[in-house]
Amino acid sequence: MRPSQLKKLGFTLIELLVVIAIIAILAGMLLPALAKAKSKATGAKCSSNLRQMGIGLIAFSDDFGHYPVGINGNRGSSWIWPSQIRQYLGGNTARSTELFKCPSAPDKANWKVKFTGSQPAEDGYLKGEVRLRPGGTSFMSYGYNVWGAWAGMIPNQGMGVYKDHKNWGETKPSQVLVPSEMIAIGDSNWDLNQEGDRDWSGFIGMYAKRQWPLPLHSERAEILFVDGHVTAEKRTDLVAQLNKDQVRKDFAAKRWNLDNTPHHERR
Repeated sequence: MRPSQLKKLGFTLIELLVVIAIIAILAGMLLPALAKAKSKATGAKCSSNLRQMGIGLIAFSDDFGHYPVGINGNRGSSWIWPSQIRQYLGGNTARSTELFKCPSAPDKANWKVKFTGSQPAEDGYLKGEVRLRPGGTSFMSYGYNVWGAWAGMIPNQGMGVYKDHKNWGETKPSQVLVPSEMIAIGDSNWDLNQEGDRDWSGFIGMYAKRQWPLPLHSERAEILFVDGHVTAEKRTDLVAQLNKDQVRKDFAAKRWNLDNTPHHERR
């Protein structure tokens, strides 16, 4: 065979650069789509978590005639809303805490179950289970609307703050004017590095920046409403202070309150 008949194998430098450029372009087109798909997947899991919590929330209220309150005492006491909801979900879920961690939240927001001593089973906690406490070493990534739009209102406009409290105690289903429009639970601002307050990460609200719902899903926060449905909400639709228009302020504020009224005058 003559040399002229031999074919040179492999790519030339120019051909190789063209291939690399094409791969880079394709990657640039695909990566945003993959990131969006991942965000949708984690958002769907978070939404599923909240829907299950909604089942527990409604089941609890059917049994007791009121919704769970946030904690069983003042600062330093135990969060009881998650344990009281958890006990209604049955099977392994009733002993698990995975439900209370959004997949978009880091591991440090995971409520770690520990058993020690012989504490009685109460408020949904199992016998010997270490309580989930504000200021403790375990956290979760969801918060409960305990106060309503503004902290300290009398009568309380939220789901309930303290157990058996005269002014800020339990809320009855009959008190909630529009359950489909009142916020119950959502992604919470658990991270101190993001101006959160992990001592109170179990609560969400708009009365203080550290309590604002955390937009973990494409700039939206997953929110469970009192009637059990879940939607992904923009922060501007949840926090009145982020709006200049009064109509938008009113819309955001009233969603936290059981009487479906903004109550800006009580700020």
